[in-house]
Amino acid sequence: MTKEQFIDQYLDKYEQEHPDERIDYTELREQADCAWYDQEVEHGTATEYALTAEQEQVSKDLRKGRAVDAYGKERKRERKENHDKRFIISVLHEAMQATGEHAPLGDGGTVVNPERQIDFMLNGVAYSITLTAHRPKKDK
Repeated sequence: MTKEQFIDQYLDKYEQEHPDERIDYTELREQADCAWYDQEVEHGTATEYALTAEQEQVSKDLRKGRAVDAYGKERKRERKENHDKRFIISVLHEAMQATGEHAPLGDGGTVVNPERQIDFMLNGVAYSITLTAHRPKKDK
């Protein structure tokens, strides 16, 4: 079905459902046009507003966090290491590994992410500790 056929059918249907209503055809045609584009997008049909292959690739790269500079070279964003979090996780891991009267905590644990998470087993139950550093509150 072409766009014009869809719009004509939409208008006819509206006229049948609202026979006593005074109809503003310019507004109704805009609604029909939007409905047609919605239907085309839902069915995956390319419309005049569809992105080109190059635009789609740029959109995909941006969603994945890849950055491209003005010359087209890819820049990789480097995340700063948080030494405080690494220290806390290492201290917790060492405490779990320690031997003695009150240790070890389960199987001693495994560091999943050195700045974020430790997993361990205790009495047959799996546990994980996740470390979160909260941002400082903004002063107003």
